[in-house]
Amino acid sequence: MMKLIILACFAGLTVATVPKQKFEPACTICVDVMTDLDSWVTSDTTEAEIVDIMKNLCAVLGYILADLEASCNTLVEEQLPSIIDQIVNENFNPQEVCTSIGAC
Repeated sequence: MMKLIILACFAGLTVATVPKQKFEPACTICVDVMTDLDSWVTSDTTEAEIVDIMKNLCAVLGYILADLEASCNTLVEEQLPSIIDQIVNENFNPQEVCTSIGAC
């Protein structure tokens, strides 16, 4: 069940990063994903495990729409390390992160 929720969240995130498409719930979905990511980072999950989880979700999104997989992978490669750094070292705010990546 959690994987389906996360999949839906990443679908919203990646759709939000695809140009010329508007997906209204993307902000809410992004904030939910970032909140989950915060709990993963602050648990015993390693960064490599988190990246693997996200890459697997991107691959699943590719079955829905090929462009989503590419957008998701780009997001993971370019933004995930910075997001994890914010969680670990800064006063993490999911809303601010989602705004900075263009989901809100």
